[in-house]
This record gives sequence, structure tokens and C-alpha cells, in this order.
Amino acid sequence: MIDKVHIKALKSIKDLMVQCSHLNLLVGTNSSGKSTFIQALLLLAQEELNGRLISLGEFREVRNYSMGSEAIKIELWEKGKENPAWIECKEDKGKDGYTIQSSLKDEVLLEIAGLESLDEKQSIGIMESYGLHYLSCHRIGAKDIYEKNMLDESNFGIDGEYTLSYLLKHESDSIAEELIKNDSNTTNSLLDQVNYWLDYIVGTTLAITDLKKTNYLQVKYNNNPSNASSEALYCRPINVGSGISYLISIIISCLGSEKDEVIIIENPEIHLHPKAQSRLSDFFYFVSKAQRQLFIETHSDHIFNGLRVGVATGKIAQEDISINFFAMNDQYETQCNPIIFEDYGRIVGTNEDMDINDLFDQFEIDLDKMLGL
Repeated sequence: MIDKVHIKALKSIKDLMVQCSHLNLLVGTNSSGKSTFIQALLLLAQEELNGRLISLGEFREVRNYSMGSEAIKIELWEKGKENPAWIECKEDKGKDGYTIQSSLKDEVLLEIAGLESLDEKQSIGIMESYGLHYLSCHRIGAKDIYEKNMLDESNFGIDGEYTLSYLLKHESDSIAEELIKNDSNTTNSLLDQVNYWLDYIVGTTLAITDLKKTNYLQVKYNNNPSNASSEALYCRPINVGSGISYLISIIISCLGSEKDEVIIIENPEIHLHPKAQSRLSDFFYFVSKAQRQLFIETHSDHIFNGLRVGVATGKIAQEDISINFFAMNDQYETQCNPIIFEDYGRIVGTNEDMDINDLFDQFEIDLDKMLGL
């Protein structure tokens, strides 16, 4: 598990250390550094400014504007390890305009092969093709047909474009034991477990069909799960709420993941009703307790409050979650204020040099205006 991340000289981040937990919520105003934190993780994974996960442009575009002579550096410590995995990007006069150095990846290759580490104190980090799943905010929505993944069945796609293909291939397979939600009407298969959470979050279930002798598949949704046997009750994705299509890739990616993998999700609340957003926070906590580490960038006060209620009622352990509030200081540099919940859900920022203004307080501001306060 990633224990902490240090970022230096990247975009709006001058020098920032962020502590991590099983479930990490990244909140804050627009252009405050949340996406930059995620990009730092992806940059560490792909070891290039421009690649499959992210494309950031030229070196001078992404180096912190006030640190003209500094290298961009990202360090990641795993829990129980003394030495970080790291990547350092320096300006260079070559054709790319920069050079990159990183910690040895021999460590990762040894772990994949099941061999002993070269250095037990060394953090391995994350790699683009190993132990990392990333769902961008550009996830695909409702379509009549979806592409099968003909090359790599384990790849969900950055935009979730292959999650339904993964479901088609593994619909009858039993998922990892720690991810099984026991229910009298639900088997351990991937399809049934996906439908359990779909029903819980948005009150629907799906059926998936292989379009034989094509590179495509079809999905239909049923908004009356109690009568799932009636074909007439199933609708095309375009005829149900669009949020369902954006949600399904999240559920499949999480339930198809393996222990100790890192899952990064941007804006999971897209097109979801507040009730569904709140219930989605239950799903994220459930997955994180099953030894998956989640990093969630969100503007949803309902996901935030879902975790807040969970801590206040004792259903969620404070130490299992990390909520980091990002905001700009007067110098337009990213600051981070770790948030904890005290008795009755009281919100407390632990960074004394930073307030918590703009932390989902707009409802109170608008209410005061209506009350004439």
C-alpha cells in the first residue's frame, strides 16, 4: 500500500507531502491541484511526460513556474519501507526537452516473478502495466454496442471502454473471496456481484450479450430487478439514466481488481443522483477494506458526507480513510489540508496553516443568503 507521496516542482505544486490510506478522497476547488496529484502518480507509473496514461506536453509547461531551475521529482513510499520509489524529470536540450531518471524497476520484475526483492527496504512503486487501474473522467457513456477487448482481457481501458468486455469474458467466474457480498439471492459470480451493487446504488441490473462473429457486445438494463426474467423489461442503455453507464465501469474495475492493486478514479459521481453518490461511498469503502487502495478525485459533497456519516456512526474507521482538501494559497501554489471527522461528524482540518473555506460549504452559504444572514 502507498503510505505517502512527495511531489516537487510539478505544475501548481511546489513542494507537497500527502499521507495516504486504504481509501483516499481528493477534494477541493477547480484548479487547486487534485488532478496534478493524480497525474504525479500516473507520471511515476509511465515514466514519461507523454504516454498512454497521460500526456502533459512539454517540460516547461508542467514545471512549477516559480522553480525555473528545479527538476520535477515524485517520490512514493510504501507502507513499512524506508526508501521511496521515485522519478526525476530534468530539463534537457535534446529533442524531447527533458530527461527522466527513476528508481530501478528490477525490483518490480522480481516481485512479478515471485522472487525475493533486491532490497527489502526499497519501495517498488506502481507501473503502467502492473498493479494499477485508472479510470479517467472521460469514461464512456451509453452506447448501443460496445467493443470487445480482443488483445488484453485484463485491461479495463483508461476510459472504461473494455470493462464490459471483461464482464462478458468473466461473467460466470467467481470473484475474489474478500470482494464477495454475501446475499441470499446472489451468487459469487462476477455478473451477480456487479448486479448486486448496481441494484444497491441505482436500483437496476444488467444483462450482457455476445454479438457472435463480431467485435462487439450488447448490454441492456432492467429497472425492475425483482422481475429480471422478463425480456420486455430490459432497456437499451440510451433509454435509462445516463449515470448508470458511467457507473458500470467503476463497479467492474473494482470487482475485477486483485489484492494490493491501486485504483485511481476521477469524478465517479458523473450523472448520478445524490442518493446514488452516497451509496457509492459505501462501495468504495467496501472495496478498500478488501485490500485494494483507492484514490478518488471528486467534487461530490454526497460522497464526502457518505464517509463522514460512516465515521460518525462507527461503520467506517477513521484510520482507513484519508481525505485531503486541496486549495491554492496567496502565491497560487497548491496546499493540502488533511481532514478528519470528530464526534457527530464535525469536520476538522489538521493543517493549522490552512483554513477549510470552500470545503463543500456552498449549501450553507446559499442558505444564509436565503435566510438574510
